[in-house]
Amino acid sequence: MKETIAYYRVSTQRQGRSGLGLEAQQAAIAQYCQFHDYELVDEVMEVQSTRKLQSRLLEALEQCKLLNASLMVARLDRLGRDVEKIAQLIKSDVEIIVTDNPHATRFTIHILAAVAEEQRQRISETTKEALEAARKRGVMLGQNGKRLAKQNKRAAQAFARQMFPLIQKLRSQGIRTLRGIADELNIQGVPTFRGNAHWHASTVFVLLHRLHK
Repeated sequence: MKETIAYYRVSTQRQGRSGLGLEAQQAAIAQYCQFHDYELVDEVMEVQSTRKLQSRLLEALEQCKLLNASLMVARLDRLGRDVEKIAQLIKSDVEIIVTDNPHATRFTIHILAAVAEEQRQRISETTKEALEAARKRGVMLGQNGKRLAKQNKRAAQAFARQMFPLIQKLRSQGIRTLRGIADELNIQGVPTFRGNAHWHASTVFVLLHRLHK
C-alpha cells in the first residue's frame, strides 16, 4: 500500500474554525485513498491566503520526502493560484496527486494552473474595462459597483450549486477529468454561466472552485 500525506487549505480563519470547505476536501481524499490503495499517514491543514507564503505546505513536502510518500490534495487550487509557485512544487521529487483530476501529469497540472491564472487575469481585465466604460458614460460607481460585483459573485456561486448534481452524476459515470466533464457538458448543450454553450477544462475548473468557496 502506498503512503500519502493530505494537504488541506482554507482561505480564512472563519473557514478554518467552521470547517467550511475542509470537510469536502477531507471526504474527497478519504474516498480516493479507499479506492486507489493509499494509506493516509498524516494530514496537514493550513489556514492561509494563497497570496502569502504557505509554510505548512512546505512542511508537508519535506515530510513527504522523509517518508517517501506522495502529497495529496483534493483540488489543484488548494496548492495555490500562482503558476510559478505550482511549477516549483511539481519540480520537486514528491509525487503530487490531485483527486479531482487523478490522471493529471506534472505537465498537465502546470498547464491547468496556467490556464486558470490566464482566465482570472482576463476576468479582471474585463471587469476593469466594463467599469471604465461605465465611468465614461457617467455612471456613478462606488458602492453601487461593489454591490453589483457581489451580486455577480453570488449568482455565479448559485449557478455552481445548481450544476453540482449534474457534475456528480457525470463523475459517477466515470467522467472525472476536467476535459471529460467539459466535453460531456458541450455534448448535452448545457450553457455556461455566461450563457454560451461551450465549456473548456478551465471553465469546469472555475465552476468546481466556486462550489467550495
